[in-house]
Amino acid sequence: MRWEPLVILGRSGLLLGLAFSFLSVKPFTAAHAALSVTPPQLHLDEGGVVVTEVQSSLTTPSRWSVRLVGWGPAGEEQPGADGQVAPRFFSLAPGGRQLVRARIANRARYHRLLIEQIPETNNSISGLAFRFRFSLPVYRLAQEPVALKPSLANQDLGGCQSFTNSQAQVVRLELAAATTGPQVLLPGETAQLCSPRTDRLAKTTGLNPQ
Repeated sequence: MRWEPLVILGRSGLLLGLAFSFLSVKPFTAAHAALSVTPPQLHLDEGGVVVTEVQSSLTTPSRWSVRLVGWGPAGEEQPGADGQVAPRFFSLAPGGRQLVRARIANRARYHRLLIEQIPETNNSISGLAFRFRFSLPVYRLAQEPVALKPSLANQDLGGCQSFTNSQAQVVRLELAAATTGPQVLLPGETAQLCSPRTDRLAKTTGLNPQ
């Protein structure tokens, strides 16, 4: 699940996004302070339907919108999603719950389900209104994302290498602690995985790394 707190300036609708991406589910105080989502990762059933439940953690009523977008490389949200959502809009009392359903028409394509808070103008402070935006992955197959440990050549020497997901399904990369890069790759997606140079070579040769 990925969540993004957004700041809306005044009534002009200008958005400044402070984006924090989480492709695995981890507790995060700021996100849970607004809404809990169960489950946060969605898998299509035989009819191409996904269902999730949201519960408000806010102390005041809140309004939300729901929509589908295409899921592209590097988490890009692509327009023209093939499907329907219900409800399109809903309101939550403090502690209130709501089931959200989506039906995917084109099951050959990956999607994300966006649940976005609609800011209340009377909750703004000094012209600022805050809202939360949750981006839930919709997987095509029940086993996705599949865990995969990438094989990187000469990893001890450090640097960046290209890695392509050659699988026909979404993979979740199991990276070494010091390796940086995206955690989730779509089929055919290529990413740069970067590692620092280690002293393992020095230990085996008796030489100090430069």
